[in-house]
Amino acid sequence: MAPRDYEHEAAAGAVAGLLAEDVVRALLVGPAGSHEATVTGTLRSLFGRGKRASGLAHQNVLVLTSTTVRLFACAGTRTPRAEREVGAWPVTSVRVAARAAEKTTVAEHRGGSVTSRYYVLTLTVPGTERPIELECVRSDSARTTIEALEDATGSPPSKVTARRRAKKRREAT
Repeated sequence: MAPRDYEHEAAAGAVAGLLAEDVVRALLVGPAGSHEATVTGTLRSLFGRGKRASGLAHQNVLVLTSTTVRLFACAGTRTPRAEREVGAWPVTSVRVAARAAEKTTVAEHRGGSVTSRYYVLTLTVPGTERPIELECVRSDSARTTIEALEDATGSPPSKVTARRRAKKRREAT
């Protein structure tokens, strides 16, 4: 029996009742800079030009259905709920790229350092001047969603999903 995917359930719950289609995968994401453990990263995610231009909130939901990729801005932090749709694009017109990133900061007042590990997703979608950059925590749920997005959109596999894909091939033989 597979373990429950609480992250997917929380993200899908944030858009419950808003979509006519079934949700294949959903993921809570933030704008670029939102997972950096720095004051600058936090301020950039809250007030940055890219966030204002794209309409992203501090917390968003990226949703994959059988025919579309959708992005919703959320309200609430403890239990996010979709507030408005930022965009919806046909699956065949979206390209997804993903990479792992980390940022280490020194917390002098506590005598140590903090390392934030996260994934950066880049969505290239029609009708936008530049790609949309999103960040999410590194987790099995995030990797599963990234893999589903890559497969659905026909995007090339990333290093983020390469090990999982290799393991599946080994198990199949």
